Amino acid sequence: MRRYKARWMAGLCLFWIILISGCGHFQKEDSTVQMGQEIGRSESEVPLFGSSGESAQQEQVQGISQGNYSYEQLSDEGKQVYNRMLDTILNYEEKVDIPTTDTALMRQAYQALSSDYGGLFWVAGYTYTRYTMGDELVGLEFAPNYTMEEDEQEQYQAQVDAVVDEWLGGISFHDSDYQKAKYVFETLIQKVDYVEGAPENQNILSVFLNRETVCQGYACATQYLLRQLGIPSTIVSGYANGQAHAWNLVELDGEYYHMDTTWGNSTYLDTDSREEKFVNYSFLCMADQEISNTHEIQMLFPIPECNSIAHSYYVKEGLYFMSWDPDAIGEVFTQAWKSGQPSVSVKCVDEDLYRQLKEYFVNQQRIADYCDGISSIYYMEEPELCVFTVNFY
Repeated sequence: MRRYKARWMAGLCLFWIILISGCGHFQKEDSTVQMGQEIGRSESEVPLFGSSGESAQQEQVQGISQGNYSYEQLSDEGKQVYNRMLDTILNYEEKVDIPTTDTALMRQAYQALSSDYGGLFWVAGYTYTRYTMGDELVGLEFAPNYTMEEDEQEQYQAQVDAVVDEWLGGISFHDSDYQKAKYVFETLIQKVDYVEGAPENQNILSVFLNRETVCQGYACATQYLLRQLGIPSTIVSGYANGQAHAWNLVELDGEYYHMDTTWGNSTYLDTDSREEKFVNYSFLCMADQEISNTHEIQMLFPIPECNSIAHSYYVKEGLYFMSWDPDAIGEVFTQAWKSGQPSVSVKCVDEDLYRQLKEYFVNQQRIADYCDGISSIYYMEEPELCVFTVNFY
């Protein structure tokens, strides 16, 4: 979560709000994968990978996997491992031999699966067993770490489905990709609080049932809801400001963007030290150039370049300025003030324009020329993103 605090300035009452970044606990793969014990056995005891009786089921799993972003980044062998793992999890099987002896490929396939399916709330990592003949590794056995029994999972799934149906009641499958992404972003931020130590915070139960989560829960829920609306999305693991973090890669109208629902859930402290929550749209649809200031990707498969700003909130909402036009920027403040909006944000093309905006509207206090009768405001700065936000009081 990102938090701001304010300070008072003389003259027209203006308040500066300083950005503080943070993220809760995010469990990395190495902490969830338990290293299995090596077990030696003869070649005749090593099971074959697959059987003719499984072919139809394997084809069905492959069918639902095709098109998933992370899945498509794998080699053919990696896809087979991914499908075998997914089939095991969906059928609540205890363990399965996977078609590889490459532990690195196994880890890659599992990360890809977890990134494509944010709704697997009943699994927390896996254990694996190495089968050897002498010094030669001849097989790997994969065993999901289930956190609940199958009947309990079905009960929770029904509860999740009911909440998801309710939350998605305000958006249509036929709305634009941007509208769907914005709706999911806003809904999760407005309905779910960021709470470190929240129960089940590494999966979607914390979001849909408890409404308290951290970055991993937000990322899983974002992917899960977007999937219901037909928007391709995957969960991205990495670091933000040096802390383990999770966010999303989304595809809107054929172009990729970063979407960080956790950082979009921001708060600020007013002059009475009251914490106020607001939606920070800077993190709705971001390009690499913007998110790289604070985020570092750590994935076992490639993530595409995100260079477009076409679906940036500021571009889509007419709040993006590429040249100095004080009257056009002032008109944004005027319309927000007159309509009673609690806040409004504008984004500048570069730091020079951003500094010019701040000097004119804040230091010279010219915002009063565009907001008749205004006596005080708070303002929030995000200079690394060239975003300036005014909160009206």
